[in-house]
Amino acid sequence: MKKRRKKPFIILAVILVVVLLVAGYIKFFNGSLIYFTTGMKNGELIKTAGQKITYTCEADILMSDVKKEYEEMFGSNIWREKIGDADFESYIKDQIKSKLMRVKAMNVKAKERGVVLGREEKDSVGKAVDAFYNELTESQISSTGITKDKLNTMFTEFAIAQKLYDDLTSSMDIEVSADEARVIDIQYIVSDSEEDINKAYNLVNSGSSFFAVAKEYNADGEYEYELKRGEMDAAFEKAAFNLSTGEMSSIVEAAGRYYIIRCTSDNDKAKTEVNKSAILEKRKLEQFNADFEKYESGIYMEFNNSEWKKISIQDAYTLGSSFEDTFNAYFGK
Repeated sequence: MKKRRKKPFIILAVILVVVLLVAGYIKFFNGSLIYFTTGMKNGELIKTAGQKITYTCEADILMSDVKKEYEEMFGSNIWREKIGDADFESYIKDQIKSKLMRVKAMNVKAKERGVVLGREEKDSVGKAVDAFYNELTESQISSTGITKDKLNTMFTEFAIAQKLYDDLTSSMDIEVSADEARVIDIQYIVSDSEEDINKAYNLVNSGSSFFAVAKEYNADGEYEYELKRGEMDAAFEKAAFNLSTGEMSSIVEAAGRYYIIRCTSDNDKAKTEVNKSAILEKRKLEQFNADFEKYESGIYMEFNNSEWKKISIQDAYTLGSSFEDTFNAYFGK
């Protein structure tokens, strides 16, 4: 059954923002100690002992990705919105900065562990560089300072970070039970009025089809949903997950609304397996972040704050290539 997102279940925009950011090709945050310096050259952004330099054009590339992504969804005024006390542009810039610094720290760790790219992986880096570079215009190349050498460094470091992550998480002893990953398919009738939901409940119990009553009472006309744990109010989920296939709940009050829930599948096995893998990866990431921050706290990095202040997402070029898409094409799972 095709999954549909309904108004009662719409995720808040701020959550969507976080999901889009975290679900990218490199999903790491940063906790490093930072030393702000003016001793770096123009165009140089991050440097660690014995490591290659991160250039400002790498930040420009990531900013181009997020600019396209968010402006397509929310429009160009999104950067003026507020996330807490910060404007949205500053919030996303901080995320990009953290991503670049985390990748740099992971490359330091990879060098210590002897994690390097193999021949095929190096070939993939070369192909990714060519694919990305060939989609750029001459104007974009001259304006951003992007070169194949810089792209090679960027793709290599991100690939090594991904390989280190896979290496460190492969031995984690994390389990996900079938029940906590279970995905069910439901139909629902919803109303803001207790009187109306009682009428709907009586109609269904009198023999009217669930589909017909849902179409009549649901304001948006939608009535089907694919449900995972943690997506809805606790009362709603408890009622829904206690149903067997074909069963209907009594009236459920959840988050100020009234529902009647009918289960059409109490375990969509294919979707459950996919969800189980997603939960497992999420827990691995959480464990990795907790473990790596301890190591990362001792990493010394130079950060060129004066160069960073010059960079703006709003003013970023919309490049012909997407680093995320290109990286996933050659290194995605």
